[in-house]
Amino acid sequence: MFFWFKKYSFLLFGFIFLLTLLPFFIRESDASPKCLANGELFDPSLSRLNSLKKLTGYVDSLYRIQNQKNEFDTSAYVNIGSRVVKEKFCFGLSNYKVSENWIAFISGKILWPHFASIVIPDDILKHSEGLCSQQTIVFMELLKQKQINVRAVGLGLNEGPGHFLCEVHYNNSWRLHDVTKEPHWNSISNDHKSMDFYLLNKDSLYKVYHGKIAAPLFYKIIKTVRYGYPNDFPAKKMKAFHIATKLLTYFLPLFFLLMTIRNSPFMQKRARSIKTKGEPLVK
Repeated sequence: MFFWFKKYSFLLFGFIFLLTLLPFFIRESDASPKCLANGELFDPSLSRLNSLKKLTGYVDSLYRIQNQKNEFDTSAYVNIGSRVVKEKFCFGLSNYKVSENWIAFISGKILWPHFASIVIPDDILKHSEGLCSQQTIVFMELLKQKQINVRAVGLGLNEGPGHFLCEVHYNNSWRLHDVTKEPHWNSISNDHKSMDFYLLNKDSLYKVYHGKIAAPLFYKIIKTVRYGYPNDFPAKKMKAFHIATKLLTYFLPLFFLLMTIRNSPFMQKRARSIKTKGEPLVK
């Protein structure tokens, strides 16, 4: 058995090489976003903003057009960035496709669905849909590019139901922003105050979510509020998992290709030839 494996192992390694290479050639069709029918802010043309660099450049260009001040206006930039993120995405889950990260894809199918849910900003931006956490991650990372302080705000229990949004620090205080539910901030005078302020004025906050979140659910999830650390990435462990598995999807084909070549008949014959040449002649 060992002799057979040693002789024909290149076939096994070659087969595994092809299996690990195959996902890169699988092209899944993207489902049409559903947000055009439900009234969300959504601009299909912004699908071109498929990286954080492109998103930041686009928001920068809009800011330069709308603001001619010498000093950087943080509140203006935040509002423009919020609008763009709202128009870039509609609400929905973005998971890794087989071609993007087949290890995370399979892990999400057989181990835990969250393993396939994208948290890396550049990878989220390749999709047109995003959950509240995914869209907020992109929004937070956009602002951090401009040294604007942000922190995550989680409502409800981890196991759900819940909601994910963030606070942005400008004008000397933390200010609440929600790029997913698109609340009606113009319906109240005390808009974009801190979460602590709204915990003392829950009815005021509910006004901006009227029609967005049902009242029983709103008052349920508002009972539990969790704050992230300033400028801390809210899903560090999952991000590390996605980075590691994505690198592995590139490493595995290379590894099995090298193993195929190393164990091929040609290389085995060459190794025997070198070994024979290196042996001393017996007199």
